[in-house]
Amino acid sequence: MSAAMTRPSAALTAVRTPAGHRLSLVPPARTGAPRAPFVVLLGSLLTAGLAGLLFLHTSLAEDSFRLSDLKNRSTALADREQMLEQEVARAAAPRRLAARAESLGMVRSVNPAFIRLADGKVLGRPRPGVAPPAPVAEVPAAEDPAGEDPGPEDPAADAPGGGRAPERKAARDAAGAGR
Repeated sequence: MSAAMTRPSAALTAVRTPAGHRLSLVPPARTGAPRAPFVVLLGSLLTAGLAGLLFLHTSLAEDSFRLSDLKNRSTALADREQMLEQEVARAAAPRRLAARAESLGMVRSVNPAFIRLADGKVLGRPRPGVAPPAPVAEVPAAEDPAGEDPGPEDPAADAPGGGRAPERKAARDAAGAGR
């Protein structure tokens, strides 16, 4: 055997090319990158991702509470609106309107007139309403403190109308003056 064969590493390290250049083995190159920056990068990405998820979850929970509060307020306002609509409907009932008008001193008109909006013409003959005569308050009879019978009553009291003719005439006159 030859000496070149016994030492394979020597033959590989000193190989000459046809152009006369000498070739040699290159030491193995480093294949891995430094681990510390990669670990720091992964850790910071994981931390940022978890912080983002925590922020997102917190804001969703806050929005959920706000939504619940707004739904409750909306329900309360809808209930109040319905209550007010019912109150307006009750107040707008014809009987209540008539009673309220009478309590304010208004009287019904038996012959109303209407205004045509297109040309402003008055339809019908308006006449003022007439108030009914005011009710006459009865004056209680004076009681005798001694408990004695005062005797016969006023003969005019037994007449038709109960003896109150002057009072009724005054009420009619007052009602007629308002016309």
